[in-house]
Amino acid sequence: MTYSPAALIPWLTTLPKVELHLHLEGSLRPPTMLHLAERNGVDVGASSAEELTGLYQFGSFDDFARLFFTGLAVLRSAEDFADATAALGAELARQNVRYAEVTSTPITHQRRGVAAEEYRDGLNEGRRRAFTDHGVELAWVCDIARESEDPASEATIEYLLGHTAPEGVVGLGLGGIEDGYPPELFETSFARARAAGLASLPHAGETVGPASIWGALWSLQASRIGHGVQCLADPELVAYLRQHRIPLEVAPTSNVALKLAASPGEHPLGQLAAEGLRITINTDDPAYFQTTLVDELLLAHQIHGFTTEALIATQLDALDVSYAPEATKARIRHELAEVPPVAGPGSHR
Repeated sequence: MTYSPAALIPWLTTLPKVELHLHLEGSLRPPTMLHLAERNGVDVGASSAEELTGLYQFGSFDDFARLFFTGLAVLRSAEDFADATAALGAELARQNVRYAEVTSTPITHQRRGVAAEEYRDGLNEGRRRAFTDHGVELAWVCDIARESEDPASEATIEYLLGHTAPEGVVGLGLGGIEDGYPPELFETSFARARAAGLASLPHAGETVGPASIWGALWSLQASRIGHGVQCLADPELVAYLRQHRIPLEVAPTSNVALKLAASPGEHPLGQLAAEGLRITINTDDPAYFQTTLVDELLLAHQIHGFTTEALIATQLDALDVSYAPEATKARIRHELAEVPPVAGPGSHR
């Protein structure tokens, strides 16, 4: 049964949700970015939220990466990081996202001259405010930027194992430009992270094919795959992911915005589900891609045929494969068990 947006959006908004693939630096909505830019005297190429939104059009991943790094300039002090994190917490609360694992890239900020203590203190304060002011529980995935970190230096893992790491870090990620920077280059860092109790949570199979995903699985012992949509090119890989229940962190609007899929209807989300793969649905960089988790779930329902039961199942799967405390998991499971049916008529396809 398919529901209209008018019927489904209120239900989706109140549905307790979990998000696992979300970048702090990509969550700065235009009002937040402009506020931080004004505070720090940074020219972001726009003077209004509408004008800034108009810049969020990308012809490729490289176009996106250039604008993404430009936007980082507004984050300089602990106050900036705290405000950005608290703003994200407020936005997630409006969607009833109860728990989120948020990726941030410490080495990128440190190489811009941000002191490790400023970064740590800002993330800690913002995370505290997200919970106390908005009831949203955040955890961090600190990732290696493939193209900006010498693999031999292991700078990110040295930071995470030191005394200036933020609170609430649950995993080591691997982001940035995939092409030319295979997972195998970062095997030592991920081995050290796993030995220290951090999960292996790399991006793979977003812009590069199945070999990237195999590398993440074998060299990095990934417990989840960020994106992973290129797996469909390799039936053996699909079978492996299905057999071992390796979760994929899928972000449909992100893939369409970066021209990895021609349209929402041509995105492989439905095919991934039909293959029996374990899917979580995410926003990736919601500000730049002008999306929300509610939008992504609506897309899954209306375009790819996810029933309301299947949408609830995606949240239970995301919760199960998250690194949330057991008490948090129990609470959200209980909330999901109490979700009422959609209050509105539907239609059969």
